[in-house]
Amino acid sequence: MEVDVQKKNALFATGAFVLLFGLILIRNAWVSDDAYITFRTVENFLAGYGIGFNPFVRVQAYTHPLWMFLISVLYFVQFKVLGLGSNGGLYFLVLILSILLSCVTAYILLTAGSAEERPELIVFPGAAILFSKAFVDYSTSGLENPLTHLLLIVFLWRFLRGKGGFFELVLLSSLLALNRLDSILFALPALIFVFISGRSNWRRNTKSLILGFLPLLLWEVFSLFYYGFPFPNTAYAKLNTGIGRSLLVAQGIDYLLSSLKVDIVTLFLIALAGLGVWLEKEKRARAAYLGIALYLGYLVVIGGDFMSGRFVSAPFLASVFLSAHFRSFSRGSLIAASVIVVLLGTTSPRSPIFSILDPHVEVLADLRDENGISDDKLVYFKRSSLMINGFRDAKGLSRFAGSNWIFKGTKKVSVEGAIGLFGYQQGPNVFVVDPLALNDPLLARLPLKEKTDWRIGHFEREIPPGYIDSLKKGETVILDPDLAAYYDRLLILISGPLWDSGRLAEIWKFNTGQYDSLLESYVLNSGD
Repeated sequence: MEVDVQKKNALFATGAFVLLFGLILIRNAWVSDDAYITFRTVENFLAGYGIGFNPFVRVQAYTHPLWMFLISVLYFVQFKVLGLGSNGGLYFLVLILSILLSCVTAYILLTAGSAEERPELIVFPGAAILFSKAFVDYSTSGLENPLTHLLLIVFLWRFLRGKGGFFELVLLSSLLALNRLDSILFALPALIFVFISGRSNWRRNTKSLILGFLPLLLWEVFSLFYYGFPFPNTAYAKLNTGIGRSLLVAQGIDYLLSSLKVDIVTLFLIALAGLGVWLEKEKRARAAYLGIALYLGYLVVIGGDFMSGRFVSAPFLASVFLSAHFRSFSRGSLIAASVIVVLLGTTSPRSPIFSILDPHVEVLADLRDENGISDDKLVYFKRSSLMINGFRDAKGLSRFAGSNWIFKGTKKVSVEGAIGLFGYQQGPNVFVVDPLALNDPLLARLPLKEKTDWRIGHFEREIPPGYIDSLKKGETVILDPDLAAYYDRLLILISGPLWDSGRLAEIWKFNTGQYDSLLESYVLNSGD
């Protein structure tokens, strides 16, 4: 009888936390500008204009294939199968999907332990997800984080309990990487641990490794064939900068430290998990935390990001999951940690619990620190939040939807620094050029416009003379002959006949650096 009462109490507490978390998500729900890059890609894909940002130009401007395809399938069902109206389009669809996935993640987090025996296993993670600004902010935003969160917590749950077979763990790792390639770092130490532990079954494990990673391998083959390159165009734009590694590492450290100003709860709980791993001395827990450390180390090495909190939400979730299940953390220590989380969360200047509906911030610089790291949720909250703008002006946030996305030929070429919402609202007949090179394979391979005054994630390129005219006229009129020759060959990859044998040869030449000398010559001629 007592056990049944404990189970009912645990179920009630879990439901209360998940409900409260869902309400906080609705209150804080928003869509970032970068999400609209994926929205525009989805519209082109379902309209038959190719899987790219600009119609009939094969460039991967998004970083999350699995998220993009999931949205595409649901969007197709919404319009083509169910025949639902277009008001709000992708805007509402993605927010609803994000909130549902995030609530499922919260439920797994709160129920994966023996909550009926230790109520603090609900209170501690429950308080953590309510007060982490990074986790709340990026449980919506329109980006891939909610799906990463769900896949990651299922992976950790199966791994730490020792119940997941090697194939299952590899498959989950493959899906994590397919959702965002660098997320594989979370899983690598755990996979190595399981593989080494099962040395007697190395043949079976090798087979599981190959079959489990098949989704990711198939995607890479498709990406190489369809786009001409194995990685998203954003990777070439953001990693091909020529900026010194020491500067990027310093910027990456600043990215982590930026959370201390507005979101100390998140970093506190990541550090707490590290302490728990040191005390626990349990091999599986150490392997799991090593994955967190690898991911954070990679984040520092590449310079972090400009979106405060975006890339610490998954390490936070993994850390909370680990901490809630350490045997070395007594009931008293977890209750004390919960109290600290509540105190830190309630005194935080931008706590998600007290997130105001209308932040009266008129100057963008007020939301950006000295290192160029911004609170992007507040930057776009007035424009794209569910509570302020979503219900009132859904058409403005999703002007084109489904059958309204009709390509009638390029009417205009527009240069725009923030291409997401602008590109989506302009529709398919405006060809958008991004000087930050997120959607432009030529600019992504050119040197930065300014190497001394740059902002992380915003690496502007000088647009070559004649390039815009080339896009308008549909023929290459770039003034520099070497760059013109390079662009002519690049066009074969991104807009030439897909199955042409000559295109396959060009893919090989580009990815083996056979045309790099043309770029080098252009750089020398331009004096950069």
